Amino acid sequence: MPPLSPPRPTLAPAPSGASPLGRTARMLLVAVWAAVALVHLLLASSQRVRFLPLGYLLLELLASASLAFRASHSQGAARRAWGLLALSAGLEVPNLALELPGPHGLLGTWTQPAINLLTLASGVLILAGVVGFPRRADPDGRLRRVLDGLIFAASILFLLWLLGLRTALQSPGHDIAVRVLVDYLNVALLGGSLVFLLSDQMGFLRGPIGWLSASALAWLLGLAWFTVAGFAPTQGQGGWLAVVGAIPLFQGLAAWSPWEPLAAETQAPLNPRLARLVPYAPAVAAVAALAYLLPRAPLELMRGAIGIFLLLVVLLMVRQFQAIQDLQVARRTLEARVHARTRALEQAQDTLLRTERMNTLALMGAGLAHDLNNLLAVMKAASELAVLQAQEGRPPDLESLGRIADTAERAATLTRHLMGFVRREEEAPAPLDLRAALDEVEKTLRMLVPRSVVLQISLPPEMALVVRSSRARLEQMLVNLVVNAVDAMPAGGRLDIQVGPSASESARVAIEVADTGCGMAPDVLERIFDPFFTTKPPGKGTGLGLPSLKALVEEAGGRMEVESQVGEGSRFRILLPEYRESHSSQS
Repeated sequence: MPPLSPPRPTLAPAPSGASPLGRTARMLLVAVWAAVALVHLLLASSQRVRFLPLGYLLLELLASASLAFRASHSQGAARRAWGLLALSAGLEVPNLALELPGPHGLLGTWTQPAINLLTLASGVLILAGVVGFPRRADPDGRLRRVLDGLIFAASILFLLWLLGLRTALQSPGHDIAVRVLVDYLNVALLGGSLVFLLSDQMGFLRGPIGWLSASALAWLLGLAWFTVAGFAPTQGQGGWLAVVGAIPLFQGLAAWSPWEPLAAETQAPLNPRLARLVPYAPAVAAVAALAYLLPRAPLELMRGAIGIFLLLVVLLMVRQFQAIQDLQVARRTLEARVHARTRALEQAQDTLLRTERMNTLALMGAGLAHDLNNLLAVMKAASELAVLQAQEGRPPDLESLGRIADTAERAATLTRHLMGFVRREEEAPAPLDLRAALDEVEKTLRMLVPRSVVLQISLPPEMALVVRSSRARLEQMLVNLVVNAVDAMPAGGRLDIQVGPSASESARVAIEVADTGCGMAPDVLERIFDPFFTTKPPGKGTGLGLPSLKALVEEAGGRMEVESQVGEGSRFRILLPEYRESHSSQS
């Protein structure tokens, strides 16, 4: 068999790759390969057999020197990988010396076993070099990459075995020699090691790794050519040296590549879907080839191929089990992330509601301060009158003292109501009678409405309206709508709140808040529930009131409807599910 030097992975970065020396070296490699191939093509067939080892040895020496140069310019794990690969290339020199024909070779009974051992050692060094190349840490994916590499290697070995079996069947008396099997095994292991290196980074098939893969492909083509030729000497064929000479050529080009292997900043990734199929493409071809040959080839000749195929099946089953485990881990991770995001959203929504509640509390505090100021003015006037009467020697007027006490009670009632609004923040949803709740909420609402706005609250007579909510939530819903309605009527107007069964949907209670304010344009109406969107001037609104209101309504299983006309006012409608005791007990 002609010298088939396995590709030497060139894996370490070298700054000289982009230098004038690197460009010169690459041009020299291509020129020498073209010259050797041309001379081989022009020679007669008998002369090619003698010239091929010399021409191939020249190319191999150049590739080996390139690998050694890169090794001397590398550090750490990359330096060790380069050293192993350079040593692998160096083993081709004695290998070629043993293959020199006739009196120029060291012939003897030990020649072929020595060649086989050197070839196998070269393949082992390649495997160790590629696997030892430094890459990003991925302890969880190491087993997956090992399985992908073994599946690829077993598939290539199976296809080459079938190709050799087909040749043996067509050429009686020929069998697959040990040397050929060693070459089959080496090229399969090289392909598997490349897949192991790039199983989850197939996008880096550029630069040194790309040239290395091209070298492996050239080696595979040379083996296939030799096998199809019936294991007959092919050195005399014209294009043979061009094919096998591409193996050391691509090694040298990879060694002088200006890019760093596996460097994400210099190499754009390939299509991820295509990259995931690369390790399994030979497996699909192996299945198709076995299905074709089983009914056509004698079973005793297929035993070796079937054995390799069974190994491939076992590897695929283990890989499938690993994929299921990876899927389960990914599912658990996704569930944990979804749970964390859900909790974060719930916390954000809670913060949003608390923020808007504090804004509402600030508005109520402003209204309370105004009312307290009026009450204090009454108390001051009555107390001054009582003091004046005492100074004149008369007993204080009981009516003045009663006015002071009554005013103080009214002030205490206002502050108790404000504190009650704060305490009800933590109320849990429960069956809530809207009629009774509105009687208390009305006091809060009237604190927010100026004298220029007429507030009218309408309830259907003698009808129970029960929803699942809390007084604090109902209060916050109505306060948000009332505040917005008041802001929309700076010159005053009418504000109607109507509560009753929904006219459009059964088993729902409708709460409508309608004003006679300025209304909203269609483009504003589309965005009113967007967080932080507001038409109010800076410092007058947060843009969180209506979004928080919508969140409250939807959390209670309801929905909101809005109607508005510019210059005519707006109507907000809250539709909440009606609470029924029988339905609740079934739930």
